[in-house]
Amino acid sequence: MRLGVDEVGVTELLAVTEHARCLAVVAAALLLERLDTDRALVALVDPRSAPPPVRALLAEIEAALGPALGGVPALWRALAGNPHHLEATWRKEQAVMGEGALGARDKRRVVLAVAMNAGVRYAIEYQAALLRAEGDAEAAILEVLGVVDHFNALNTLADAMQIESDIRPPAGAPEDEGGWPVADGQAP
Repeated sequence: MRLGVDEVGVTELLAVTEHARCLAVVAAALLLERLDTDRALVALVDPRSAPPPVRALLAEIEAALGPALGGVPALWRALAGNPHHLEATWRKEQAVMGEGALGARDKRRVVLAVAMNAGVRYAIEYQAALLRAEGDAEAAILEVLGVVDHFNALNTLADAMQIESDIRPPAGAPEDEGGWPVADGQAP
């Protein structure tokens, strides 16, 4: 057990982190700077004039996110210029961010931490707005920031001092063929 979750939870956490990092990169690459502006590198698709399949996806996105974000966010309207990418990214969002071994709200907090770490204002505002809509107060958002700050400092120190990992599985813990610990009851 790592982080209080089983192997499925660890896998979910990795997927959430990867998805969050990719969305932050996309938001930055599209030059989306703030949640409340429409300025972007590419034209934003108007959901009302979009082709029917794109309009349907944007309506789905608006139903899921619109109440918290005031409509279809610019990120999704920019991606709508490439319908295949829009659909793939939205389906991944649904698969990765839904309830699982980790709760959806905890996953949003991880995404906020990744956005804060990446320093992408749009992604920070986006995730903070979703969390506030779910009931997180400023104290919770500041707690996420505290974790990001603390571990950035520790990682910087460890990298600067070139410290190699000394983390090993507990003595007697079952391991796979590669020496990695396996979840309880899943020994090879």
